Amino acid sequence: MGYEAFKELWRRRDKFNIVLLLLPNKYEKTLFKPYEKKLGISSIKGRGVVQSEDGQLKIVWGDLTNYNNVAEAVEGVDNVLHPAALISPAADHNPALARRVNTGGTLNIIKAIKEQPNGAERISIVNIGSVAFYGDRLPPVALLRAGDPLMPSVFDFYAISKIAAERAVIESGIKHWVSMRQTFIAIPDISSLMDPIMFHQPLVQHIEMCTARDAGYGLVQTLEQPLNSDFWCRVYNQTGGKSCRFTYHSYLERMLKVLGMGDIKKVMDPNWFCLRNFHDAWYADSHILNNYLNHQRESLNNHVKQVADNVPWYVKLARFVPSFIVKHLFLKPMAAAKDGPLYWVSHPEEMPLRIKAFFASLENWSRIKTWEDVIPQHMPSSHILSHGYDETKAIEDLTVDELREVARFRGGELLSKTYTGDKMQKLKWRCAFGHSFDASPALVLYGGHWCPECEAPPWNYDKIARRNPFLAQAYYNNHDKSENTYYSEEACLKETF
Repeated sequence: MGYEAFKELWRRRDKFNIVLLLLPNKYEKTLFKPYEKKLGISSIKGRGVVQSEDGQLKIVWGDLTNYNNVAEAVEGVDNVLHPAALISPAADHNPALARRVNTGGTLNIIKAIKEQPNGAERISIVNIGSVAFYGDRLPPVALLRAGDPLMPSVFDFYAISKIAAERAVIESGIKHWVSMRQTFIAIPDISSLMDPIMFHQPLVQHIEMCTARDAGYGLVQTLEQPLNSDFWCRVYNQTGGKSCRFTYHSYLERMLKVLGMGDIKKVMDPNWFCLRNFHDAWYADSHILNNYLNHQRESLNNHVKQVADNVPWYVKLARFVPSFIVKHLFLKPMAAAKDGPLYWVSHPEEMPLRIKAFFASLENWSRIKTWEDVIPQHMPSSHILSHGYDETKAIEDLTVDELREVARFRGGELLSKTYTGDKMQKLKWRCAFGHSFDASPALVLYGGHWCPECEAPPWNYDKIARRNPFLAQAYYNNHDKSENTYYSEEACLKETF
């Protein structure tokens, strides 16, 4: 997304001077060397700052975890576009690094903005979040909206680090902020995404993707929004729209054929895939962001063509390899790797929480015999979750009594006595478990955030859902009310690789 946004900015460099914060690795150095050369910039090795004489391009070779690097990049800017992140599966293999980059890096950006002259009033920030915030959303409740409960899946250390980052942005005191929760970004080199994590996704999962070009284009389009626009101080879902909808099963079927690997039923087995505890959905509200940015330009068919045009020659050779070999020498080893479901079910004493989170039980997994067992023939309903207030009213027009109802729907209470109508006003709330916290109506209602002390980790949804109807309406979609599992961070880390 970041590179596609840069290319869009490069096309508009008559309007914008560009500042980049880039990792000083070989890939990035090679990727950006042509741009440096075009503007007469002498490339350097390692960390440091380079810039063109005309001010069109400045590159800070550093990283988000270094405050001095971030401050150098933010100095003198008017707008900050923040798509940088350590994403899954890398983030889930290294949760500590994910927190340093995703949460800590965002805190560095916020600090750098506020330390600029009049920075909080003058500099805007566009934060990129993730569909992973919402966690498991399977049929029949497979439509989501911004403001839905945040329920990151168990073991999703990427999502929890980004949720903390978004909360920090919204409550930072920066006057002009936006958080855009990005869906699955479909890239042309789809074969590069082949990893055991591909089997974490249930086959019935509904997905509404966005191409990389549209994601980057949308990010840059935020720069065209006037600072007095109602675009600001909102949370949005960024997707490609209805033309980008599919189920995971249908997507795999299509991609395997494009890659030359053949029929999914010949090269995979249905019990390689998890039954729950991932993310993705279709969206009831992605048109709202598109009304501002007009970024929904490409469809699923465009993406399929991009993949077909970019299949490496050696991958194309798969069409000449017997299905048996593709299945047992290439695909099954991924499903059976330590981060794959087949490893978990074959090592139940080592991976009890993985089995519980992704299958509910080993018995559930053992019942998967046919493709029909994991691909039921139904479509998601038009049902959307309640946010606990009259959404025909602007947040600014809600009364303090209506905000009390918001709190009660989340199992808690509003402790503040008055509300001025300022959606960024910090109010005092209490959750069902007695934790008091400060949060703005924008954070709670636009973002779906609630008690920071109850946020994962640990993942304690079984207990929370019993007292929080707001969360329960999503959680009990595919969890039984009799379940009572506590997923501590320490225990989950023992099953993380």
